[in-house]
Amino acid sequence: MPRITAPTVAEHRARRRADVLRAAEQIVVGEGSHALTVSAVAARTGLARPSVYAYFPSSEALLVALVEEGFDRWTATLQDATAGVTSPRELVRGWFRAAALSAAQGNHLLAAALRDTPLPQDTRERLARGHRTAAEPLHAAARELGVTDLEGASALVQGVAATLIERVEAGGDPDGEATRAASFALGGLDALAGR
Repeated sequence: MPRITAPTVAEHRARRRADVLRAAEQIVVGEGSHALTVSAVAARTGLARPSVYAYFPSSEALLVALVEEGFDRWTATLQDATAGVTSPRELVRGWFRAAALSAAQGNHLLAAALRDTPLPQDTRERLARGHRTAAEPLHAAARELGVTDLEGASALVQGVAATLIERVEAGGDPDGEATRAASFALGGLDALAGR
């Protein structure tokens, strides 16, 4: 019987599951999704293959969990950064702070590594819904600022966010990069609103 390394069996299982997901993420980011196998995860964690299978029945299930957990981390970071914010300008600033923090945590490296990975239809649909939900604060802020072409504004703001993420991943200060990106985006939204 494996040694329990937490106060309860449930905590032990939760830690082991997290260890498996972290190992899977390291493999995907470092080597690509094609390298993600139960054997590779077992070798990286020091667990036996049957132990990994106890948490995930296949490498596809592991990949799906990895994608969903990564997106959940981004959503939680976004919610924390925008909680209680009512001003559209502060909402934009909070959104960019969340993007910078998420990039600093390495969450976007995982997303980039998985960009062309085939995923089950229900997972793709959940991610599409999640992306729409994550973009909604920006749409709401743009509406409140008087922007009428929300789709065009969103595409431009997403471009600013992509640059922010690249700069943070290249070693830029997350706070400084978020402040610059938000200021630039707000200036653009004001221009689109005719200010």
